[in-house]
Order: sequence, then C-alpha cells, then structure tokens
Amino acid sequence: MFKSLFDSLTGKGQESRGGSQASVAAANVVAEAVALPPTLGFVTHQPVHDLQQRVVAYEFMVRDAAKRRESSAGQWLQFDRLMAATLINMDVFRLLNSRRALVHLSTLSLECAELEGFPVERVYFVLNPAMDEPVTLATLAQIDRHREQGRRFAMEPALFDSRVLPDYLQDELLSRADLLILDFSGTADKVLAPFMDQMLARYPAARWYARNVGSSEDFDVCLKTPGVAKRFALFQGTFLTGYRVQANAKADASQMRVMEVMRLLRAGADNHEIDAQFKLDSVLLFKLLRFINSPVNGLSRKIMSIEESLLLLGRESLFKWLTLLLFTSRKDDGRSVALLERSLFRARFMESLGKLGDNNKLECEHLFLTGMFSLLDSLMQIEMADALSSLDLPPPVAEALLNQRGLFAPYLALAISAEQDNAQRMVTLAQMLKLEPAAVNRVHIEAMVWVQEMLSQSE
Repeated sequence: MFKSLFDSLTGKGQESRGGSQASVAAANVVAEAVALPPTLGFVTHQPVHDLQQRVVAYEFMVRDAAKRRESSAGQWLQFDRLMAATLINMDVFRLLNSRRALVHLSTLSLECAELEGFPVERVYFVLNPAMDEPVTLATLAQIDRHREQGRRFAMEPALFDSRVLPDYLQDELLSRADLLILDFSGTADKVLAPFMDQMLARYPAARWYARNVGSSEDFDVCLKTPGVAKRFALFQGTFLTGYRVQANAKADASQMRVMEVMRLLRAGADNHEIDAQFKLDSVLLFKLLRFINSPVNGLSRKIMSIEESLLLLGRESLFKWLTLLLFTSRKDDGRSVALLERSLFRARFMESLGKLGDNNKLECEHLFLTGMFSLLDSLMQIEMADALSSLDLPPPVAEALLNQRGLFAPYLALAISAEQDNAQRMVTLAQMLKLEPAAVNRVHIEAMVWVQEMLSQSE
C-alpha cells in the first residue's frame, strides 16, 4: 500500500492514490495530587526499531475507548498523569538500559512537576496538541525551559494544524523538536505530499520517526526512496510481523534440529534420544542452558545438561524454553531478535493474565507457549499450519494459533491489541476475561521488565 502512495508522489504510479530520588519524589507528587479513576485507560507500548530492525526504544501512551484528540483539557491532564504515575511508580525506566522511551504528553502538561521524575537521557516527550488549548508563545517558553534542563521532544507536524498552531508559530515550534514524526497510515495527499514537498526542505537536518509502517515492502521503500532514505532513523508498525509468506521457504538446519527435539518431547521419546540431538549441535545446547539458567528464572542451582533439565524442570517446561531457540538458532540478526523479544512479551503477558484469571498451572504454561509460537510464521516466513505441522501442540494452543478460537484466543487477542494500540478491543477483551484495566496495566509493564531482564541476563 505505502509503495503505491510513494509512487503516486514520485510520478511512478499516477493511477495509485491512496529509580532516582527525583523518580520517588515525582511518584509521591502524582499520588498526592490526583486520584486516578481505575477505568481511565490502558497504558500501551509500541516497540520502535532502527534501520537494522533492532528494538531501540518503546513508545508509551494511554488509550481508552475515547479518542484523545477529541478530549478536553482536563481529560488530557488525566491521561498524562496516569502515564506518569504508571511509568514512574512501576520504575519502568530500569528496563530501558541503552534504549529510549517515547512518552506521549499533551502541551498542557509542560507545567507538571511529574516530568521531573523522568530520566532526561532516556526519554523523548512526544507532544500532542489539546484541541481546546492552542500553542502560544508561553508554550514555546516552557519547551525552552525543559530543553535547557536536557529534556528532548518529538512532534508529529500533521497534528499541529491551524486550529491548535498559528501559522506564524509553526516553524518556531517544529524547529524545537529533536525528532519529527510521520504517520504512514495517512493518505498521500494529507501526509506524504506535504512531507515530500515541504518538510524535507524546511527541516533539512531533522531526524524522522516513521510510525505505522505496515509491511516489509513499505519498510524497504522508506530505506530506498531517493531523497527520503537517509532521513528516517526510527520505525514502528506491523512491518516486522507482516512479512510476506514465502511459499518455498525452509527452516535452516539448526531450526530443523530444534523442531525435531520438540517433536520428540511431544511424542514421549526417551531422554537419551533427546540428549543425542543436542550432542549434534553444542551451540544450541549452550544457548538453551543460558536461557534456562538466567537469574531471572530463580533456579536454586545451575542446570548443566539436558538430562538434568528433564529431571528438574520436566518436559513441559523444557518444551517452553526450546521455543526460544527457534528465534536464536539462526544468526542473531536484528529482525530475529526483535521477533524473539515480542514473542517473549506476548508469552509472559499471556501467562500473567492467565494467573490473574485463576487458570491452573498447566493452562498458564500453555498460554506462555501460545504467545511464544504466535510469531513463528513471521520468523520462518511460512504458513502457521506448516510451521506447526511437526508438533503435537495441546489443542487449546493449536486452536488459538491456527483458528483464533478457543480458551486461549482472547488472551492472545488482548496481547496483540495492546501492540496495535486498539483501545476499544482491549476494553472488550479485558471485560470478557473479567480483568480490571489497572491489573492489565500492571502485568503489561511487569512483562516488559521480565523480557528485558531475561534478554540481558542471558546474553
């Protein structure tokens, strides 16, 4: 789709149109200053990628069923305070390491003390206009004050139209942005044409963040279109999981060996037969033991062999950890590692939701498996049915993955809806599962922290 939009702009397809002290202090300010309603909304995050498709940042925002752009000034402030309270109180910044956070706030919140609790070296504040409070010279002065203190800002020019930004202040505001945002879900006439015809020339030194990149083809266009390719630094969207299925694609030798071990486990093969497979590939064994022995798993002793893992963990747990090897058996390219991270998040998030819903231990294990396998088709670039064909998965797992039905399907849909920023669907699914938004928010952030600890400790 996006390629055709770019073609229409370039003349190639005219027929196509389309945890510090400051953190603690700020957390206390939030707690004392505002009593947030528990149903205000969900805090969601979007992984943000670099040119190599590695995850380098997260974009945080608050969503509920109402569109924020139609909210009043008071509602905007509530959204922003929920965001600040959630991120600071849960100490989410400890998961960032060398990564960045893009935190959505309105221009109204530039005066709020909560901003003091965000680490300046880790955060870009994504400024959104409030429709009943236009940008003024006072707004620019507040931005300047924050910039002097080291804070950085990102802005989406298309959001700041004449209703909220007088023409004579447009350059004054956007020139203060450290990062400019282009939403690729917009039409060519409203978003892409102004970008190509005006923005590139007006802000020649600007670094751009491409949001809602919908496919691998669209991502390639961002990298290869003359005059555009070198301007984009960050990318977000479904392009990572939306790779075209390749009919003749095959797993490499290491992936095939992992799949064979998983098949043997499900078939009840002898322990020695399973161990023999790993003796054919010592690197796979090393990677598996590294994941299993990660401190985040809290094992009382290190596991040194496959037979030990079978005895101490059991076959279901070993099967769960083997799914990680499918993402790391190939060369650790940015895309595979990013898919692993997203799969781990889904797995942990769904497992935690299952515990909230009083599912039994085995069901929670199977929810983890469902999340881990949910991107296997994207990883291997074959149909999901073909990717799972050699495995005798538990029926609820297979039903959720292949048909989007059954006991586990709502949990998977909720995890995907959080990634896609689909607030209304999140509300509906949470209600279906009898889960409160506050509890979903908590396990959402906890799952993010767990994934980062798992990846960093197993490196």
